[in-house]
Amino acid sequence: MRNNNALFRNTLIIRARHSFQPLLGLLIIYIAFCISSSTFRSFNTLKTILTQAVVLGTLSTGATIVLISGGLDLSIGSLFGFLAVTTGLLLKANIPVGITVLLSLIFGALGGALNGVIIVSTGIPAFIGTLGMMKVYRGLAEILGKNKDISQFPQVFQSIGQGYFIPITIMLVTFIIAHLILTYTKLGFNCYAIGGSNEMARRAGIPVKMYYIIYYMIGGITTAISAMILAARLNFTNSSWGLGLELNAIGAVIIGGTSLTGGVGNIIRTVIGVFIITTLNTGLSHLGVSSSWQRISIGLVIIFAVWLDIMQRKREQNA
Repeated sequence: MRNNNALFRNTLIIRARHSFQPLLGLLIIYIAFCISSSTFRSFNTLKTILTQAVVLGTLSTGATIVLISGGLDLSIGSLFGFLAVTTGLLLKANIPVGITVLLSLIFGALGGALNGVIIVSTGIPAFIGTLGMMKVYRGLAEILGKNKDISQFPQVFQSIGQGYFIPITIMLVTFIIAHLILTYTKLGFNCYAIGGSNEMARRAGIPVKMYYIIYYMIGGITTAISAMILAARLNFTNSSWGLGLELNAIGAVIIGGTSLTGGVGNIIRTVIGVFIITTLNTGLSHLGVSSSWQRISIGLVIIFAVWLDIMQRKREQNA
C-alpha cells in the first residue's frame, strides 16, 4: 500500500512538473514583452492573443489526441484549406448554414478517417501517409477553389467567427470535450495505452487499428471547426489557406509537452503551448519584428521544447 501511495505521489509530482515548465515559459515570455513594448501592455493585446489563439487552439486539440496515440498528421493544414473552400462553396450555393456546418464537420471527419484508414491498412508510417494526403487535399482545394476568393457569407454564419464570445466559447468547449475524453473515457485511456506501446495495447486486446482511425477522425473534426471559424471571421475563403498551419499546430502541441513518440501529453499543456506561440507572434509584431524572424523564433522554441523534454525524460529514467 505504501509503495502504491508513493508511486501515485511521484506520478502527480511528475505531471505537475511537466505542466509547470511550459506555464513558466509562457509567463516569462509575456512579462518580457510587457517590459519591452509599451503597446503590448494593454487589454486590447490580450484580446488579440485570445482571438489569434482560437483557430490554432481548436486545430491543435485534435493534433494533441493524434500525437498522444503515437500518430502524426501533416495533412491538417491542407485539409484546413480544403474544408474552408468546400464550406465557402456550400454557402455560395445557398445551402442553409446549419446544413453547411454539419456537412463541413462530416467532410472533416471523413478526411481524418481516410488518413487513418490509409495508415492502418497499408502499414506505411504516419509521416509518409499524411504527407501524401497533404498534397492530395491541397490539390483538391485548388481544383475546387480555383485560387480565387469565395466571399460574402450569410450574417448568421459570420457570427461563428466574429467578435469574441462565440469563437472563444467554441474553442473552450472543444478544449473541455477533448480533456474529458482523454481523462475520463475508455477512448482516452486507450489513446495513452496505444501511444505508450502499440504492441502491448494490441496484446491487451485493444483494437488498435479502429482506435487509430477514430483519433484521426477527431483531428479532422477539429480541423473543420477551426476552418469554419476563420472563414466566418474573415467572411471569405481561399484554397491557399492552411499553408504551414500543420507545423504551427504540431509545434504548439510539442511546446506544451506532448511527446512525439506518443503516450504522454494532455489538453491543458496544449493550451499553454498555443498561447506561447500566439503570445510570441503578437509580442514580436509589437516590436516590429518581421514575419520571417517570427517563424525563426517559433522554430527555435520548438527545438528547445523537444530538447528539454528529452533531457527531462532521461533524468526521470536515471532517477
